[in-house]
Amino acid sequence: MTESSGPLANLETNDIIAIVLSIFVPGVGHILLGQKTKGIVILGAVILSCGVGYLVSLLIAIDALCVARISKERPVQEWEFFPEHKRWLGV
Repeated sequence: MTESSGPLANLETNDIIAIVLSIFVPGVGHILLGQKTKGIVILGAVILSCGVGYLVSLLIAIDALCVARISKERPVQEWEFFPEHKRWLGV
């Protein structure tokens, strides 16, 4: 896999910021990527679980990466999780 076809290829600075924010404050990245309801639910779940949701923050960040990548090609549905993940993660 070349750098231009890697998981971070063709992402804008705002996309990278959203992905990083998803690691530290799960849900905020999704809000920035346009999935407002999904982001609020994720953020609320983390708050209500007293931070236990941080255990899944890596998965949330991967989802934000997938959303950021595919949104460059097509609209992403509000509740679409890991869109085309195999393609973007090289699986």
